[in-house]
Amino acid sequence: MKRAEDDTVRLPCRTAGPARAGLARGAALLGAIGAALAAAWAWMGTAPSPPPALPPPVAVAPAVPLLAEADLMALFPDRPTLLRLRENPRVFVLLFPSLALQGAAMNRAAALVEKAGLPRDRLLDGVELAAAIARSGDTAETWYLGHDYRSADLARFFAIAERDRVALTEAELWLRTQFVEALTLSGAQPFALVSVANPGGALDAAMRSAVLRHEIGHGHYFTLPGFAGHVQGVWRTGFTEAERAAYRAYLGREGYDTDNDELMANEAMAYTLFTPDPRLFSPALVGLPPAAVERLREALRSGLALP
Repeated sequence: MKRAEDDTVRLPCRTAGPARAGLARGAALLGAIGAALAAAWAWMGTAPSPPPALPPPVAVAPAVPLLAEADLMALFPDRPTLLRLRENPRVFVLLFPSLALQGAAMNRAAALVEKAGLPRDRLLDGVELAAAIARSGDTAETWYLGHDYRSADLARFFAIAERDRVALTEAELWLRTQFVEALTLSGAQPFALVSVANPGGALDAAMRSAVLRHEIGHGHYFTLPGFAGHVQGVWRTGFTEAERAAYRAYLGREGYDTDNDELMANEAMAYTLFTPDPRLFSPALVGLPPAAVERLREALRSGLALP
């Protein structure tokens, strides 16, 4: 979820256990990373090379806590935390204490997956990422207020980093550990990983709630059977060409890759159904009459089995 210009905001140490358990956990993490990266390498048609050393051991709780959406809304941790949505356990939620920490962990993945005009086959280095953010008029903290990714998106991110010997930052290494934990808990099932930060700076409490709802909406799109197909069908046949053009123009102003039609459908859904704060989304911002947006909202909502 992206930020806005002017006064509006737009959408785009746990304690280690015994040494023996730590070694076993490290081996399990390495195996899980290898499995995820092997799948992504197969997708890209490249040969794997030996995986990098894991970051220093970090103890992981035996299970990621399941919290209802309302409880996630009310939780403001003082350190980055991985949780799981009770209503849809295939949605994992990263809560960050600040936009700065969220950006440090997630912005380079966003550049790879969905930002317009940026490469899809390699990771930006630090200088390139800073330049891309500066060109947008944002800062690293405000480039995105929230993030959402399929498990396959993040597997590809880490596979490309390994393939090209890209050194991950400390925050990205932490993200990799959380990804592997979610991968381990999910087994062979695809999952979504979404994030939001605590209120602060450009993000007030009401905006933060709307951003989290928006990102959870993406999580449902990525994981609930039939959800994505329904949304894509409404995008193709329920929206008129003029309405699709209006949403594309709006999302293009937000910095999304408008050539990615699935991304356009997914973002149109999340803004229209799951973003109640008018500072983040409104008919005026998208340039359509309120009645048209309400008709599209009903078309998207109709037939969706939400948890």
